[in-house]
Amino acid sequence: MKHSPHAAAYRFLYEGDHEAILYATLKRLHVSRSHADYEDYLQEARLLFPEIYTAFPENPEEKPHQFLAYAQQKIYWALLDRLRHDRKQTDRQEPGNQEELLTAVASDDDILDAIGQADFRRYLLKVIGGAGSTGEWRFLVGTLIDQLTADEIAARHGVSHNTVYKWRRSLIRRLVHNLTPPDNFLN
Repeated sequence: MKHSPHAAAYRFLYEGDHEAILYATLKRLHVSRSHADYEDYLQEARLLFPEIYTAFPENPEEKPHQFLAYAQQKIYWALLDRLRHDRKQTDRQEPGNQEELLTAVASDDDILDAIGQADFRRYLLKVIGGAGSTGEWRFLVGTLIDQLTADEIAARHGVSHNTVYKWRRSLIRRLVHNLTPPDNFLN
């Protein structure tokens, strides 16, 4: 009876201490046993192993040390890509972070002591209204007024997540640059 390449790969993986490369790879990626998705990443590594086994240019049984080094590097790259993808997904699902926007500008006490609340609102509208882009307005309204996530802003306006993040960066730069009021800002 002929065994499938996957059966041979799993037999090789579980004989001796070859499975240790999977644990070593997760450790190298800083995914500890306490990580919420540890078992998922370990299972993903196990599922990748047969494909790597069959793709190795030589016979893995004849050159086990070279193959294990090759397999560990391939698994590392694949799991690193998955980790990056998962982190991007998590970042996109987090609610809008107004704190980042608010900490990038001068403190309320400094500005409001100097110009007063009503004057500050007029000044902010003048800064963003006169020079702000539509995207900056969309981001500002979406996060501060409508409390939307980046995903929700993107969906509302039919743009990509990257575009929403560009709007945010542009708005923060503009606010930081312009929110130091000149002496005659109301003129």
